[in-house]
Parts: sequence; structure tokens; C-alpha cells
Amino acid sequence: MKIQLNRVVIIFLCIILGFFIAIQTKNVQEDYSFVSLRTIADLQNLIKKEKEELNNISELIVSGKNRLLEYETAVSGGGSIRDVLAKEHDQFKMISGFVDLKGPGIIVWLSDSDRELYEWEDPNNVIVHDLDVLIIVNDLKTAGAEAISINGQRIMSTTEIQCAGATITINNHTYGQPFIIRAIGDPDTLSAVIKSPESYAFLLKEVYGLGLEVSVYENIEISKFNNDISWEYLTPKEGE
Repeated sequence: MKIQLNRVVIIFLCIILGFFIAIQTKNVQEDYSFVSLRTIADLQNLIKKEKEELNNISELIVSGKNRLLEYETAVSGGGSIRDVLAKEHDQFKMISGFVDLKGPGIIVWLSDSDRELYEWEDPNNVIVHDLDVLIIVNDLKTAGAEAISINGQRIMSTTEIQCAGATITINNHTYGQPFIIRAIGDPDTLSAVIKSPESYAFLLKEVYGLGLEVSVYENIEISKFNNDISWEYLTPKEGE
């Protein structure tokens, strides 16, 4: 009887030992759980976003070092930080559109067609619309135009180009044809984007018959933005 009891105790201890060994083995094994493609894609996007953030931070560091070097160079050369800040202020005004500019570029004249309408043709086909002007302006921007004006109105990020009957409103000023577009930049590149057979301007002239002429100039002038800008929704972000 005593021998049987000892066997039972041994068997019970073996079961407990086996149980603990199984648990320990499971804990040390690698987790080969299933990972969905969506989870992998989310992780890849997260890594990409973090890399972009690191690149932005690196660019800010380089920009800060360059600015500090510029300040140090100005001071060591007998100047002052105020001179550097004044130069930056003038650059920002020029970029933002609040300074008269001049430089090489092109002038585009765009006007309604004077041809007779075809039978049952839509009269809108031979009229310059706001979309026509907008597409040409965007093409010039893509071609590297550094400054653009339409009938003397400087094109800004806030500039609207809207049809108003037979006229177009730009910066709250209304103009009739012809629409004179001035653009400062590389004259050859700007001219090519207007004259190219694949361009929208070429389509307006050759297909719809609208009046469109372009000339290259070594020096053209573009006036500064003269309107007031009021922000209704923008506020500075705290901590910046």
C-alpha cells in the first residue's frame, strides 16, 4: 500500500513538473503570430513619416546653422545682425509680392476670337474664360515663372481669377480683354510652354481661334501687390 502511494506521489510530481516545463518552453519560443498586410503597410507608412520628420528636422538644423554663420560673418566683417535681418526682410517682401520687380521674361496677350461662329457652335468657344487664364498662369508657374501679373495685378497665393460676364475679376478688380499676362523667369522656357503644340495656349489659338500672342523681353516690370490682405481664419500656432 505504501509502495502504491509513493507511485502516485511520483506520478503527480511528474505531471506538475511536465506542466511547468511546457509553460516555460512556450514562453521562450518565438512568437510567430500572423501579421496582416494592412499592419505591415501601416508600419511602413509610419516609418516613412518618421523619416520625413527626421529629414525636416535635419533641414531646419542646417538652415539654422547657415543663418548663424551668416550672422557671425556679418559681425566679423564689421557689419551687424540688423543688416542681415534687413536683407532678409527685403527678400521676404519680394517673395511675398509687396515689392516692384523687374527682370527677363515674356508678355502674353490673350483676347476673344474675331472669327465667325460655325453652325450651331457654342459662342463660349470663342470667348476667353477665367479657366483659360488660370491654366496659362499655372503653366507659367510650372515652367519656373518667379513673378506673374495680369493686367497689372500681381498674382498672389490669395489671388482670385473669376469670370464676371464678359470680363474677369482679379484681386477684386474687373478687366475686359485683352488680358495681358507678364511673367518673369527664363524667357526661353516660359515662351516654350506657351508655344508648344502640346500646350493649352496652343489649343486656344489653333483650335478655338482665340487671339494669343507672346513676346520675349530682356527686361519687363511687374508691379507690387497693392491691395490689403485680411485673414479671417488664420492664427499663429502657439509655441512657434
